[in-house]
This record gives sequence, structure tokens and C-alpha cells, in this order.
Amino acid sequence: MRRTSFLRLHPLAIVAATAMAAAGSANAADLYGGGATFPVQSYVGDDFLLTNPRARLSRNTVNPVATTPIAGLTPPNTVFARFAAGTGNRISYCQTGSGTGKTVLLGVGSVTDARGECNNYAPPPAPTPAGFSGTTAAPNYIGTDSPINQGDVNGFTGGPRAARGLWQIPTLAGAIALPRHEGLNFPNLTTAQVCQIFSARITNWSSIPGSGSSAPIHVVYRSDTSGTSFAFTSYLASACNGNFGIPPGYFTPNQSFAAGVPAAGSAAPLYAASTAASGNPNVVTGAISTANAIGYADYPEVDAQGAEFPTVNGSSPAALPTSISIPAPLTGQVLNASNTPVPVTGLPNANCLRLVNPSTIPAGVTYPILAYTYLAGYRNGNGANTTALRNLLGYFLSTAPAPGRPVPPAGFAYLDGSAAYRTSVQNTINSCIL
Repeated sequence: MRRTSFLRLHPLAIVAATAMAAAGSANAADLYGGGATFPVQSYVGDDFLLTNPRARLSRNTVNPVATTPIAGLTPPNTVFARFAAGTGNRISYCQTGSGTGKTVLLGVGSVTDARGECNNYAPPPAPTPAGFSGTTAAPNYIGTDSPINQGDVNGFTGGPRAARGLWQIPTLAGAIALPRHEGLNFPNLTTAQVCQIFSARITNWSSIPGSGSSAPIHVVYRSDTSGTSFAFTSYLASACNGNFGIPPGYFTPNQSFAAGVPAAGSAAPLYAASTAASGNPNVVTGAISTANAIGYADYPEVDAQGAEFPTVNGSSPAALPTSISIPAPLTGQVLNASNTPVPVTGLPNANCLRLVNPSTIPAGVTYPILAYTYLAGYRNGNGANTTALRNLLGYFLSTAPAPGRPVPPAGFAYLDGSAAYRTSVQNTINSCIL
């Protein structure tokens, strides 16, 4: 299927309790964050600073660490730009992937200092991000599609920022599309075919009716730890394990695609051909520029690059409504190794962690490969940034006239179609950011 570009009008009028400060406030904050690449089309789009879309760093802050040139801000219809325009605050976002986003938040791992260089998307051997190009070691917030788990909590409570506590709030649902090279002709894949391709039970396109190719299948996947990979491997584990000739327990939910998918690692059968790429933009670029290739990425990135993609079971990733109804998020729970919610242990004020059960299927949604994405940060010590952080999260609930939240890109949906969800999240915003 060729990409589509359409947006549906939101049918609800949701007014968040969070007050939106007037633009140009004398007490404007500078917020520095980064992490997940999956939601960036909704958060900042391609042109938050009118720079090349391959830039990892989107910002209207002034920061000497970053090398990307500052340009005049012309806010597009993205949540962060609406927040900046509506409150007078400034904000930046560095696309590191969810895994690095969480290590910077927790202060534990390979990258822990937000002051490191964000770096840029560029051909190898370009350096990967060393931080968020922030002004302090601790970020103001992070984005992640792989929610905080018990191991993350254990590292955090034994780390340098334990006294600050944590909050986590879901923001959006998004569709993961399967970009492919334009030389392949199939319009649709079934669940069985998706499972067999990514488990390497099928390694040649001749096994896919209508593909127009008899060449080996080339799989493009994420090299960095990624919430997109976590969501996709979670789908593969749920839909494929024990079905279609795939052994039980074959796929495991993991931020690392190679760790969660044996065909990408050391266990046979292996992919006939594969490429690992950093960031969703590079996965899409790799899929559309490599003959006989297929990959996975957020639908808006697939759409932005004009990539071909199949429907799955006849449903398109572009067809999500702009708001969906799900239950109120779970309180004080994390996912265990089986992707099942369990109570978190050892974290004070655990009620500030809010979690969507990944098995949640929103009413009226037929496309099967979905991800839920989150913003997270510190419960305590936010000081002058407290109001700005609350306002930022409030933009995901507010459908007041512009500069309220924009209609999301096709393939994304706000989660607040029910009063129970809105009330729960607003109460968390008010009580968990101090």
C-alpha cells in the first residue's frame, strides 16, 4: 500500500484541568529531554526548528552543548510546539531511543548524563547520542515506549537520583507499520505471514503470494535499544509464539530486537539477509533503499518518507481514530518478563507510575500492531519547572482551541476517550510532579 495522508476530526471536547499559561510568560522554563523515537512525529514533527528531518535534536532552547544550528521557531502542529507557543516555555527533545532515554532518567547505565551531545542522524560511523544536550546531568523528562520495569526501579533506587522519585504517564497509542521496498508488490500480510517472516520460517519472498519477487527476504531492524522494538517484539510474542509452526517462547518482549528475536541473533534459523539501523528514521530509509527489504517503524515516519507498506489482516496502520477509549491506567504496576502487569516493589510513591496493560485492545481498533508510549520524570525537585511539566502533560488532555493539542498524525491516537482515564491521568499530573 502507498502511504496515505489524512487526519480525522476529534469528536470529543476534552478540557484539561491543567491551566495553560499565557505565551511570553516572564517565568518561562527551559525543559530538556529525549528518548523514544516512536512518538516524535506527534511530539515535535520533522520541522520543529526548520532543520533537516534527519536531525535527532528538536528544540527552541538555547544550549551551547548542541551543534545543530538554532533557527527561528515556526511551530508546526505538534504537541511540543503547541506547548511552547501556548505557554511561552521552551523545550528540546533528543531522539536517542527509549533505552538510552531510561538510562539518562535513572542515572544508571551506559549513558546517564543529559549534558552529553545529542549528535545527529548521519551515515555510519556517525556517533550515537551521548546525552540530550541538556544543561544539567538529570533531564527534566524522558520519552519511552518501553515502560519502566522492576529492573529499572531497582537500578534507580540504588542510583544517584533515588531521592527524587519517579512518575510515568501514558500519552499516546501508535501503529507500527511494516515499510518495504517499492519493488515488492504484496498489498497485505496476514498475522501468520508476519510471524513467519520475522521468525525466519519464511526466508524468500516467493513464499508470499503476489510479492513479485523470488529473492531472499532482507529484514531491517533497530540496532539501538528501542521502545518500538519492545512493542513490536511484544506483539510477535503474543501473536506468534506457539502458532504457525513457531515454538512457544520463541519471541520475547525486549528493547533490543536482536535479544528478543533469535533469527536476528545466534539461534537458527537466521534471516537470509538483515541490516541493523539506529533509530526509526534509519530503519525506514534502509527498508525503502534496500532491494527486497522489510522493516518496522511508527506509521508517521513511514508516511513521512513515502514508504510502501502492507495492511495487516486487511487493516491499515493509518486508520486509527484520533482518540481512543481505554480504561484508566494501572497504578503502581510494572511489566514482568512475561509482559504481565505486577505491583512494583521498593519505590516510594509507587502510585505515580501509571501503566497501560499492553494487552489492551481499544474498542473499534482493528489494526493489530500497536504501541503505547509514555513520558516520565522525577516526582521531587522540579522547582521552577514544576508548572511547565504539568502544562506539558496537560496538552495531551486538552482539546481547547489552539494552541491546545493538535490533531495527531495519522497512525496515532490520544488515549483519553473515557472520563475515567482523563480523571486518573489529571490527578496524577497534579499530585506527582512537585
